[in-house]
Formats: sequence, C-alpha cells, structure tokens
Amino acid sequence: MLTFHAIGDWPPDRVRARWVPSGRRTPPEVERLVEKAWERALRRPGVKLFDGPMCRMERWHAADGTLELDLSVTGYKAFLGTNMSHPELAERFGRDVMANPVGVSPALETADGYLLLGRRNETLAYYPNRTHPFAGALEPRDNGDLFAAVRRELAEELALGDADVLDVRCTGIAEDRALRQPELLFRVSTSRTRGQIAAQVHAEEHGGSLAIPADPRAVAEAIHDPAFTPVAVASLLLWGRIRFGLEWFGESARGMGEAR
Repeated sequence: MLTFHAIGDWPPDRVRARWVPSGRRTPPEVERLVEKAWERALRRPGVKLFDGPMCRMERWHAADGTLELDLSVTGYKAFLGTNMSHPELAERFGRDVMANPVGVSPALETADGYLLLGRRNETLAYYPNRTHPFAGALEPRDNGDLFAAVRRELAEELALGDADVLDVRCTGIAEDRALRQPELLFRVSTSRTRGQIAAQVHAEEHGGSLAIPADPRAVAEAIHDPAFTPVAVASLLLWGRIRFGLEWFGESARGMGEAR
C-alpha cells in the first residue's frame, strides 16, 4: 500500500527546496499513452480537467534534522497519463518517465480534538468517493514553499485563513504504491472546531468531511477503513507517530507498507 521514503518532524526552517532541470524522459511510446489517457479522461461525463502546472519531485535528502528537496516543473496531463493511468511505466521504462508531482497532505487537528478529512466527490479524476486529507499539490506559484502550499490548499478547500492555522510541520514523504506518486505529509493544528470547519467545506471537490477523535484507539481503527486512501492512512500514521509514540506507530503500521 505505502512506502515511507522519509520520516521526521520538520518545521518550516528545516525544509529546503531548490529548482533544478527536469530529469523526466519522454519516450514516444510513453507520450502516446499520455495522450490517449488524456483523451479518454476528457470523454468522462462531469470530470473537469485542466493541464495545470505542478512541481515534479526529482530528489530528496533527509539528514541532520533537515529535509532537502530538488524540484522541477511538470503538468497535470503528464501526471494523469503516467502515475494515475499507467503506473506500470515505472517498471517498463524506468521511474524517470513518471510525472511524479509533489502532493501535500495534512493531518488536520481541530481545536476540539478531532482529525478532519474530506469525503471526495464522484467527479474527481482519481479516488472518487474515498476519504482523503484536505490536500492538493505543490505548484510553481508556491515558489518551493511547501508550508505555503498547505496553507493555500486549506484556504481553498476549507476557507481557513492564516490566523486559523496555528502550526504546520512536515512529517514525511510517502508513496502510494498504486500511483507511484511522492506525497509530502504534514501535521496541522487549527483554532477552528470540527463543526466550524465542516460548515466551510468546498463542495466542488468534497461531499463532506469525516471527524476522527484524536485518541490512539480511534485513529488506529480509522487506518483500517477501506474507504481511506493510502495517503490518508499515511497522514494518520505519521501524525500518530508524533502524538502517540513509536510503539503505537509500529503496531499500527504493521502490514501497511515499508520504510526506505
């Protein structure tokens, strides 16, 4: 289900990103598959597609309490045609043909002690009708600021302003093995309650929200809910690792994936 590439608890001043040239290869056969996947997706009723710019993960390095990322520019069309539609291309041609956009997914803790996730609606291109963090992707306009990207997504999807977000820390990098996409995970605390946030969920992407009591048993049970996406599971596991400790993390993560 999951591969954890890096695990930590990094504040903004311990995460660094830089722009590098793209290392993505584009063999003709891969690009033909990308075009076909895009055309097929455009024919799906109700699905809204836009080939927006995204940030590709080139490399990462975690050491001495610091997380360093090398980023380049990619697009949603390449993401849909590789990671989303043809993850097997990584084995056939090598991982460097994948779009590998950087996702950002926070475990959002409310002021009244709940972890809040979204229920994705049926019009989304991947994982429709599943439970997922209120998440998005790092975009070039974020200028490599991962924490600004998290705040932007929370503003867009939940109308949370800067004053509503008390703390944002990066907890790791995980990969959904079904998509082969690197996802940056965060823990976020807010001054808003679950009721206040639930009333502000943006309906374009979500059909509602799900609140989990922020206690060891409830979070461990939620991790095994088949409606949760792998990234939702990863975000809860790394949040729980900080809150409940390594023993809880080891027990809860057993069978979920591996660390590298």
